[in-house]
Amino acid sequence: MDNDMLSSLLSDPEALQNAVKAVSGMLGGGAPPAASPQQQDYDPSSELMERALPVIGAVVQSGQSAVGPEKRALLGALKPFVTSEVAGQFDHAMRLVSMARMARAALEQFGHPSSAPDEGTQAL
Repeated sequence: MDNDMLSSLLSDPEALQNAVKAVSGMLGGGAPPAASPQQQDYDPSSELMERALPVIGAVVQSGQSAVGPEKRALLGALKPFVTSEVAGQFDHAMRLVSMARMARAALEQFGHPSSAPDEGTQAL
C-alpha cells in the first residue's frame, strides 16, 4: 500500500467511514457493509479498500496486542485500590502504548522498518 492510496483514503470521508465499518466488522464490532447486487459501475475506491483493509486490520491488531491480557487484567484489578487519577493514568498509558505500536506497524507496512524494533514500543 503506497502513500497515495492512504492519502486518498483519508481525504475521502465516505471511503474512510466504509473502511472503519469494515475493520470494525472484522474485529467483531458488527457486520461489514454488503455490496449491493445492482451496482455494476466500476468504483475505484472499492479496489483501494480491498488493498487497504488487510493493512488497516494488521495495524489495528498490533495495537490491540500491545498490552498483554495478563497485564491488562492486573492493571484493571489494581484500579479499585488507587485514586481515580492514577486509574486514569493506567488507561492513558495503555492507549499510548497501543498507539505507538500501531504507528510502528503502519510505518512497517509502508516499508519503513524501525531501526530498533523493540525500543520504546515493547509489548507490556
